[in-house]
Amino acid sequence: MNRSAASVLIKSEDDTRGRHGGGIVSVTAMGNLIKVLGKDLENCPHFFLDFEKNCPLVLLKEPEHLRCLCSVSKCIQDSALSRRLMGNLLKVLACADLEHGPIIFLDFEHAQPTEAETAVWNQVSAVLEEAHGILAELQSYNGAGQEIREAIQNPGDLQLQEKAWDAVCPLVAKLKRFYEFSLRLENALRSLLEALTSPPYAPMQHLEREQALAKQFAEILHFTLSFDELKMTNPAIQNDFSYYRRTISRNRLNNQQLEAENEVNNEMANRMSLFYAEATPMLKTLSNATTKFVSENKTLPIEDTTDCLSTMACVCRVMLETPEYRCRFTNTETMLFCMRVMVGVIILYDHVHPVGAFAKTSKIDMKGCIKVLKDQPSNSVEGLLNALRYTTRHLNDDSTSKQIRALLQ
Repeated sequence: MNRSAASVLIKSEDDTRGRHGGGIVSVTAMGNLIKVLGKDLENCPHFFLDFEKNCPLVLLKEPEHLRCLCSVSKCIQDSALSRRLMGNLLKVLACADLEHGPIIFLDFEHAQPTEAETAVWNQVSAVLEEAHGILAELQSYNGAGQEIREAIQNPGDLQLQEKAWDAVCPLVAKLKRFYEFSLRLENALRSLLEALTSPPYAPMQHLEREQALAKQFAEILHFTLSFDELKMTNPAIQNDFSYYRRTISRNRLNNQQLEAENEVNNEMANRMSLFYAEATPMLKTLSNATTKFVSENKTLPIEDTTDCLSTMACVCRVMLETPEYRCRFTNTETMLFCMRVMVGVIILYDHVHPVGAFAKTSKIDMKGCIKVLKDQPSNSVEGLLNALRYTTRHLNDDSTSKQIRALLQ
């Protein structure tokens, strides 16, 4: 982002009004807006919407838009620049001629659902409540490596075989819970995509109006990247599950059925095997779910979904690279949260968009996003860079510039 790009702070002057109940643009904001419109619009002006201190977001309805136009027109009607300024104002309000659209500040820390968001928010919240517990269980997953090695080295020792089996079974039950949670997360993602892309609003309007749902979407991506990072660094998961499947198969050959099969039967084991065979299983689940959502909603333009994703990537990048925005974070973990969300939406965009995130026509500034990651300590972002390297679909396409490939080497 061009650091000189102007930011316009728009607040409601009446804090007692509802979040979407309208409001007027202050004289200061209008003055700032005129200053912005007097500049060249080669780089899109970035609208910073301040959601702190319970200041409600102003969403101007059509009559208010017209009154804004009239107000600005009166301010500049004697200026020789009137025609150009009004043209720029229309561009800003309509976002029709701007390459990436305006930037909004997504409040990942304090956004609360409005009445219109409550139904979907409650549904997704019930799923997300389990996310912290899932990550905690995965982080403490030590595996049954020692017991399995002893059992393999002493195949005739029934006591060691039973010891290994008793150690593996509760771990496989835990892996089953992780897999079942991925299915619930997939349904939650679908609900959010439906809410954030549904007519009559454009994706940008959805993100402005439905901050709490945008936050939940971000929380799903944050969980997904966190889960996959832990999974990739823990080989015990696949080792334990492989031993479990081998033992089940061996007992079937001997016409024996173990009690654990009642919980994880052969069909479930096959599905879990495919899930854990992926390097990033949760991200793969969300990518497939997003692709399926687009293919099943044929009346919904694919751009509505990809624009939602590219806008979130752009918002995260701007918040990360701009000190004035970063200083608004009250939690030190929010930086890593934003980075994970940015990488997550890039990967989803790359899987859904026909030409992907790395093409010149992409609405995501990939150079800027990669630079933001590389400006951070390497130990905190290497997993995210690897996710871009190995889980995207179009990185190695001919349309990807050599510069971007070099940045990810």
